[in-house]
Amino acid sequence: MTKRIRTKLLFAEIVLIIASVFIFRGLWLLLDLYPVMHEEWVLVLSLIVGIVLTIPAMRYILRYG
Repeated sequence: MTKRIRTKLLFAEIVLIIASVFIFRGLWLLLDLYPVMHEEWVLVLSLIVGIVLTIPAMRYILRYG
């Protein structure tokens, strides 16, 4: 891999990280508009869903990454 390609790849990764912050913030604020999202059972449910989705994704990344 040439230095030019590595530089472009690094730049693309930085852009991806910054873009993901804006996506996360936007989604957070949109979900904050709904009163049901402030209820305890919804917060617990979203935590459980997050954990359930994170575990197989992390296992896949660690295995094949």
